Parts: sequence; C-alpha cells; structure tokens
Amino acid sequence: MAQQKKRLNRLLGRIMQQKAGPGEQSLFWQWLWRLDVRKQATEWTPEEKEKVRERLRSAVLRKTHPTPDAIGIRPWKRLITAAAMIAGVAWACWLWRDYSTSQDKNRGFVFSSDAHSIQQLLLPDSTEVILNYNSSIQYGKVYNEKDRRVSVSGEVWFKVHKDNLRPFIVLADNIEVRALGTAFNVEARAKESQIRVALLEGKVAVYPTDSVTQKTLLSPGHLLRYERATKSFVTTAITTNVTAWTTGGLSFNGIPLTEALDRLAAHYRLHIVYPSGKLAGKTVTSSFEKTSWQNALCNILFVHDLNYTIKDSLITIQ
Repeated sequence: MAQQKKRLNRLLGRIMQQKAGPGEQSLFWQWLWRLDVRKQATEWTPEEKEKVRERLRSAVLRKTHPTPDAIGIRPWKRLITAAAMIAGVAWACWLWRDYSTSQDKNRGFVFSSDAHSIQQLLLPDSTEVILNYNSSIQYGKVYNEKDRRVSVSGEVWFKVHKDNLRPFIVLADNIEVRALGTAFNVEARAKESQIRVALLEGKVAVYPTDSVTQKTLLSPGHLLRYERATKSFVTTAITTNVTAWTTGGLSFNGIPLTEALDRLAAHYRLHIVYPSGKLAGKTVTSSFEKTSWQNALCNILFVHDLNYTIKDSLITIQ
C-alpha cells in the first residue's frame, strides 16, 4: 500500500508540473471520472452522463473555491487537490491496480473489467472504449506516436478517434484489425472457437497476424468471423444489435449454442449444465436489451425446441 501511495503521489506531482505523458494523463482522467461515478457508465443516456459530469465539476468547485491565498494556484493543482480530498488516497490506489510503472517497458498500460461489471475508458488519443465482463485492453508507452496499437481479450467496443497519420491497430489473438476513424466491436474470448469483428461505422481491414497480405476489408453493417481451428475468415451481414451488451443486454452473433449458454450463465451468475453432444452444431443469433434470465434463456432454447429444468439453483438443459 505504501508503494502504491508513492506511485499515486508521483503521478499527481507530474500532472501538477504539466510533465505527464499522454498515458499518465489518460490514467488521471479515468481515475478522476470514477470519483463520483459508481454506477456503470454504459447504463446512462448522454443527458445523464452530462449531469454526472456536472455533479463532479460542482464537487471539485466546492473543494476548490478561491481564497485570497489560492488566487495564484494553477487550476491543475486545485483540481488535483480536490480529487484527493474527494476520493482519499486509499481508494485512489485503484488507479494502480493494473498499471505497470516505467520499470516494465514491455507491458505498458493494462485495464481490465471483472466478471460482473462493464468498464468505460478513454485512450490517450480520445478513442472511446467499452470493456464487457471479463475483458481487458493493453497498450504500450509508445501509443499514439507512430501508430495506436492495442491488444484485447474478451469483448471490446471501440469508437476510434480519426487520425489519418496514425492507424489504429487492434491485436486479438491471431488476427489484426486496422482502422483510421471508425466504430466496431471485437469478440475475442479465449475459450470460444471464433474471433468476431462487427463494423458499425467507417472501414477496417482484418489480417491474420502472420500474413499482412491476406487481408479482408469490412464495410459497415458486416460481421467477420475468424475460425481459430481452420484459420479461415467468413463475412456476413449483421442481423442483431451487436452493441446491446454495452447497455447491460446480451448479443449473440451466430455463436454456438453452448457458448451462448456459457455467456448467459456468466452474465446472470447462473449454474447451467447441458448435454454438449445434443447441442453440437446448433447456433444462436439474437440480441436482448435488459431482461430476465428466464426470458433470455427461453428465447435461445425455443428456436431449437429445447427446455430446461431447475432444482436447487442448478439449471439443466433438456
């Protein structure tokens, strides 16, 4: 804990002296955003988000109202002082949970969500990111110099800030997605058979990581599936709301039924068992806004004429 406090104080000092790099500034603003925000950001409308920002600004102003002795203090210093007063050093150490210091030159910055929360981030170039449950994003200290390169796992939505000079590159296991300014969704769960890229706006090129010449161009409204076993690409039209999960819903884009059940179990904290052989070859293409687990489960089972029983919190698919 003492070491974490030292790191936090070092960051705040660099911010006050205006010596912080883009990555450090990004970490600071993400931390500051969380001071007044415990509800999942993805549940808010734009109007609600602005109200939260205004509450935070008001809280800062209440802590930093000018006094005769403070007239000459830089706004940065007053802001940081307010942040420390609002949050307290102990809670602020969250900032360092997944942050590697300059001694770890290879790893850089890593942000992760847990099994039951969706996280919203802002990268140093103003690219917006939303992490689904059990997901992570990592980028190096050279991010936004020659290019903007990130690595992801789980499911991540991007709204990429346009920059014609610095391509935005996402590494997801065995594939690479390149974009300039666009909005897209990446599914790269380690235990699933496919990696999926759904494009909402703009244009992206998808490559196998071992071949920059074998590329697939994706246009808006289309979904690319990469089969891990065969290393093959298939492109189809998007027929579901692929971003339903960003507001607390669920989205299944032609995934195996077994994987859909696993996602459902994780989302609602359920214990579901099923006969894998009986479900082989069955897929699910559907999306749900916020709904009960019973409604979601019944809908994905109905298409395949399946039912379930429940006993002592154990759900069995039949």
